[in-house]
Amino acid sequence: MTPPPAASFTPASNTPETNGRRRVGVWESKDDGLTWNWLGPIPGRPNDDPNNFHELHLVEAANGHLVAHVRNHNKENERETLQSESTDGGRTWSTVHPIGVWGLPSHLLRLHDNRLLMTYGYRRDPRGNHARLSADNGRTWSEPIILSDDGHGDLGYPSTVELAPNDMLTVWYEHTLSGSVPTKLPEGPLSVLRQVRWKLKT
Repeated sequence: MTPPPAASFTPASNTPETNGRRRVGVWESKDDGLTWNWLGPIPGRPNDDPNNFHELHLVEAANGHLVAHVRNHNKENERETLQSESTDGGRTWSTVHPIGVWGLPSHLLRLHDNRLLMTYGYRRDPRGNHARLSADNGRTWSEPIILSDDGHGDLGYPSTVELAPNDMLTVWYEHTLSGSVPTKLPEGPLSVLRQVRWKLKT
């Protein structure tokens, strides 16, 4: 007998409700994405507008909790990454809260040793991409690891994979380039992907 596929989760922003309002929350699929079921909302703070939450990402920590990161454009902690946690498989979520990280959006990855890794775009000079680690299932995050700092213009949206233990590959988008890249792109709609292969300290 073939076992059923494990559940897949996707967080979503600006999901329409029946009353016409918008909501932020998590959907679940148990058939490899063919169908999706609404699990529950991720609550904002009293003055948050859910229309100002974007580009969520989540990961399952080693303790079974789900950790979600939210791109925030509300006035409180504007352009910071906010975090929410679920201890019941995504049915209920904690109110979003700051984790002291300016930059967005965040990509989350659980490593071979069960640490969590977040990578995110940093659009302050020097512009680039940063990473941080959590060794306690997302309760706290390390100081930033600088993956790139020669960016120019719009950049970010990094995604990271672990090729082998502590051997990392991060890919991100940039609109125009400078620094270590030989040719600067002309102003306009052109974009490129850049990557860096790097090592994590044990």
